[in-house]
Amino acid sequence: MKPRAASGLAWTLWGFALCFAVAGLLLGVLSLPAELPEGREPFLASIVVLDVLLVLYGTLGALIASRRGRNVIGWIFCFVAVSLGVLSFTSGYADYALYVRENPLPGAVLAAWVPNWLFIPAVYVSMCYLFFLFPNGRPASPRWRPVIWAATIVAAVATLASALEPGRLFSFPTVENPFGLAEPFGRVAIVANEVTNLAAMLVFLVSLASIVARLRRARGRERQQLKWITYAAALTATSFAISFLAGSLGQGWRTASDAFFVLGVAGFAGIPVAAGIAILRYRLYDIDVIVNRTLVYGSLTITLVLVYVGSVATLQYVFRALTGGDSQLVIVASTLAIAALFNPLRRRLQSFIDRRFYRRKYDAAKTLEAFGLRLRDEVDLEHLTGEFLAVVERTVQPSHTSLWLRGLAAVPRRPEPGEEREGG
Repeated sequence: MKPRAASGLAWTLWGFALCFAVAGLLLGVLSLPAELPEGREPFLASIVVLDVLLVLYGTLGALIASRRGRNVIGWIFCFVAVSLGVLSFTSGYADYALYVRENPLPGAVLAAWVPNWLFIPAVYVSMCYLFFLFPNGRPASPRWRPVIWAATIVAAVATLASALEPGRLFSFPTVENPFGLAEPFGRVAIVANEVTNLAAMLVFLVSLASIVARLRRARGRERQQLKWITYAAALTATSFAISFLAGSLGQGWRTASDAFFVLGVAGFAGIPVAAGIAILRYRLYDIDVIVNRTLVYGSLTITLVLVYVGSVATLQYVFRALTGGDSQLVIVASTLAIAALFNPLRRRLQSFIDRRFYRRKYDAAKTLEAFGLRLRDEVDLEHLTGEFLAVVERTVQPSHTSLWLRGLAAVPRRPEPGEEREGG
């Protein structure tokens, strides 16, 4: 895929995912007053979590895919974002269409059916592939290819079994599965669902072993890149596995199962954060310039909007208390203040982000700046040579340094104006 097409597709998917997230959040809020079946909690909290995860995965996925279209890692993040967006929207729409309206809206049953199976490819499949293929989009070695194929088969069977299992839907206990299979195929779907639940956890842990093995063989910068994502992957995989095992032991372990599930969700959210740290601190995928600009101008935009809204609201309140009415002068003054703050605030944010995420580059710039100041006052060539070599070692960090100085011929001194020349 050409770079321009990859970039357009990546950001289009990000836009679709964001639209789904906003729509799902709105429907979740509208569904809060609804009378839900016994044992069912409102989906709004889950939708908020899905939307936060969507922003994390979608932003990073669009950045990677737009610059490295041939690397599957960016597309995995984009797939997670779109899947989470669809989950957010269908969950909110199903609640609103089934329980808020007196007569169910069109597509309500279909919307309730989608979350019953989509979480498997959204979470399980994407994370397994991410652990197998991070960071270069290829397995750690050819011997992992059969394991990846096994994970694909397990994921396909688990998804189909969840989608076609007869009976009432797990998240919507008042709705019968519209695509549930009749006997004897329904029994096959139930058994396949139970078998793949255990197999999925085993494959999930094997995929974690893949990235751990890659970390052990990595050296230098690649090891630093893998370290962050491996920690987040280990937290995600082990927490979900323990949650599943605790849940299978009975109601007495329900609290422990829920606690480890929440910890697994935290690890799942930490994966794009860890990948972002690898990009920012260790130049993974060479897109740190885009990320840097996104952080700076994104933070700048949010800060300026908050300052503008806060200043307008505060000054209008003060003006209204003094005069009893609003004033357009407040808006003009706030706009001028924002214009005056733009450059100083941008420089401060840039400096903060450079210090926090680009420490080596920031320290190198400061070292060179300090050396330039000393250079103006230094006249001892030997001392200057030592200072120069020390600066090169601290900033560039070469394996060996040497300095060659070309011999200089003596330059006759010209007499200053007003000095008398000897000999007339």
